[in-house]
Amino acid sequence: MSNLESFGEVYTADVLIIGAGPAGFIAANRIKDLNPNLDVLMIEKSTAAVSGAKANKGAGVLWVLSENDDLDKFRDFFCTTTGHFIEDQELLEKFALASRDMVAHFERWNIKICREPDGTLARADGLPLWSLCAFDLDILTKLKKIANKRGVRFVNKTQSVELLTDGNRVVGTVGFDLITGKFRIFKGKAVILANGACDWMVANMWTSARGDGIAAAYRAGAEMRNAEFSNFYNLGLRGSQSCPVGGQFALYNSDGEYLAPKYCSEIEHDIDIGIILGMEKEVAEGRGPIVMEETELFANNPLGVGGFLFRWDRPHAKKFWTTLMDKEMEYSSDKGWRPEIFPMFIGECGPVKTSHEMETTLQGLWAIGDTNRNGAGAFGAVPSPSRLRGTGLTWAAVTALLSEKSVVEFASQASEPEINEEQVKNFKDLIYAPMKREKGLSPRDPIFLLGEAVAPPRFSARKSKERIEEALAMVNKARQQYEEVSPANDFHMLGLCHDLRNMTDCAEMYFTAALERKETRGWHYREDFLERDDANWRKWIDLKLENGKIVIRHTKIPFENYKTPIQPMSSELARILENVKMSPVLEEV
Repeated sequence: MSNLESFGEVYTADVLIIGAGPAGFIAANRIKDLNPNLDVLMIEKSTAAVSGAKANKGAGVLWVLSENDDLDKFRDFFCTTTGHFIEDQELLEKFALASRDMVAHFERWNIKICREPDGTLARADGLPLWSLCAFDLDILTKLKKIANKRGVRFVNKTQSVELLTDGNRVVGTVGFDLITGKFRIFKGKAVILANGACDWMVANMWTSARGDGIAAAYRAGAEMRNAEFSNFYNLGLRGSQSCPVGGQFALYNSDGEYLAPKYCSEIEHDIDIGIILGMEKEVAEGRGPIVMEETELFANNPLGVGGFLFRWDRPHAKKFWTTLMDKEMEYSSDKGWRPEIFPMFIGECGPVKTSHEMETTLQGLWAIGDTNRNGAGAFGAVPSPSRLRGTGLTWAAVTALLSEKSVVEFASQASEPEINEEQVKNFKDLIYAPMKREKGLSPRDPIFLLGEAVAPPRFSARKSKERIEEALAMVNKARQQYEEVSPANDFHMLGLCHDLRNMTDCAEMYFTAALERKETRGWHYREDFLERDDANWRKWIDLKLENGKIVIRHTKIPFENYKTPIQPMSSELARILENVKMSPVLEEV
């Protein structure tokens, strides 16, 4: 231990939490609830209570299965319409039931959950099987105040880059101060990844999700799962952020044809890939651009969520919308009578494989929140948002709750971790290697190339072997360009160099798994394998980095433990998949 100070600043704690967003704060507060004697340290790339891709800069809704909702009906509905029978039904049930505990904790922590006048949790008319609860966007500020009272410590402006290991056990992390450049070494008995998904810096509101924890765990030897479902698109309003919920039911092509009957199910509780594929087909066949008829947005919307969030007084949410959204709409968005709509790629790659207690395949390492939304397997053949509005914060909270006991037990009993000084030295050399290049590429150039590989629908919505391999070639080119990037003596740009490494690793995982799954299922659409293949592909694809190469394994799903039996693809879904096919001439082109 004495020699570690020669490398940089050393911090020690019982529990290290990498990421001070909602998942990290909820985990920290619950750990201190269960064992106040544990020393908890949170490491944040930005500033604690300001970070978080969604909690303090989004719609402000929680998904909750309320006491009056039917768990069996919800599970059956979700498996049939969303997970397409490769979800972990047992974990899906745990998630749904624990959402009730989440509400109880939030209200105990003085986080206001907006309820109906009779005290029940609110729900939109078109979502009969679960509730949507509004909350205000000051949630992180309140969670931080509680953490401060409990003695949780914070280190801000620090980018965690690599995980320290002792055999198969994670014993800490190393990184650097984004302002001063100081090297920092963190030693912990238990380590929790809570620093978000990877969205490849494509869409504005999600640009802070750069796969830091995911890629570090991957390089340390943790297994990944369901990486092929990292392709979430929303509907984007040209020049702005996403268009209103239910916008798929108000879209028209340039011929004036209403698109929902062709590409949407009669009832869709959130956007599905059918409308994304349909929009691409309409434009490719010369019937673009796609526009939204705003006057029909609520008339044609079966979700019944129009104006839902505006029923309650939420001053922090109102301030956010007026200071960001309204200004963006005023100065940059298409304000025409029929504004143009496009498929807005978000991504949501979160494939760290975990148990039901959120333990990774490495001892002493847990992953919660967006880092494991895919890898936990609860939601099946769908990207991380899981087509349930409000599950972002709910998943962050629930995974923190599901992990709390195992983290506390491990941290309370584990031996003091041993730090390999040679590993620390090697990681320090790796982290600062780009600083030795006085001149070179800006890291923004290969990051832009990564965006060109993941964002276009031809690569991430409408897949084929040839196009996946083309995208992988672009990813490999971006990886090679890492050796040429220079931060120009700027530590923030050094951070961007490591963001490039992390996002490249995540992109490689995504397309490798997508190439492996040779079928069409849910959000994974393969033009060269158009059928859902239950006989061969009703299983999980796991990835692991071994000796510098990705090793692919298939894992049998334990259907014998599940309650909802498999059902054939519905005629409605089969109709949509038939409608989204490109014409043969276009396919040849």
